[in-house]
Amino acid sequence: MKAIVKAELVREDYEVIEEPLFPPGERVSWSSYRPDLLGYRSNEGSEELVLVECETRPNMRRLQAKQYRTVSFQTYLSRRGSLRKILAVPQGRLRSVDMRIRSEWEVWVVGSSSPMERFLRVG
Repeated sequence: MKAIVKAELVREDYEVIEEPLFPPGERVSWSSYRPDLLGYRSNEGSEELVLVECETRPNMRRLQAKQYRTVSFQTYLSRRGSLRKILAVPQGRLRSVDMRIRSEWEVWVVGSSSPMERFLRVG
């Protein structure tokens, strides 16, 4: 599942690191957290960081217990920055996801070779 999501993010022009042990560089920091995938991209005037959690057996309590709120991202002064979060779940496991999570996370349902459905963040 991780490889499928990683390939999709690379198609979206992200540089992707799989299970980073430490925050990459000085401008990204976190404590007690390690995403499954970390992506970064920049273009004229903006920078975007993406955190991906791949959950084969989605459990909302376990996801909320992760320290993803400790992530901070410092952009360059002349650029806008954003933090995007994606929860990837296998096909057939969407019913385990509390869709209220979409206030903070995109939810991707991943098939055997590609993302089948994407539920974008709301709000």
